[in-house]
Amino acid sequence: MERIWYTLIKEAKKKINAREIPPFLEYGNSSCALVTDANNVYTGISIHTGSTLTTTAEKSAIISMLNNGEKTIKKMVILNELEELIRPSTDCFDYLQEIGADIKDIEVILDYDNPVPTKIIDILPDWWGTYRNTK
Repeated sequence: MERIWYTLIKEAKKKINAREIPPFLEYGNSSCALVTDANNVYTGISIHTGSTLTTTAEKSAIISMLNNGEKTIKKMVILNELEELIRPSTDCFDYLQEIGADIKDIEVILDYDNPVPTKIIDILPDWWGTYRNTK
C-alpha cells in the first residue's frame, strides 16, 4: 500500500470524535481525509442536525479543499465512528459531479485487509451524472 494511504487513514482517525450539542446536533461520527493533485491533505467530519446544516464527512473535506483554492482530488478515505473504512455516500458522488471533479480518477480504499485502491466510478458505475460529463 502506498504511504499516502497510511497518511490519509491516520489523518481521518484524528478527526473521529463523536460529540453532541444537545438537543439537535451531532458531529464527528465519521471522518474523511483526501489528497489533492497538489499533494495537500484535507479532512472533514460529518455533521447531523435537524436542519439543512447536515453534511457528510466527504463534503466537509471537499469544502475545506475548495476553501483553499483546490478542486482536483486524487485519493480519499472515509471512516465511521468505529474507525472502519466505509464507502463514499451518494451525496458525495453528486457533490463531486457538481464541482466538476473528474470522478473516474479518484481512488478510495474500502478494506484494511485488502487495501487495493478502487476508483470511485467503479463503485457506482451507473451513476446518473456520468452522462453529463461526456456531453
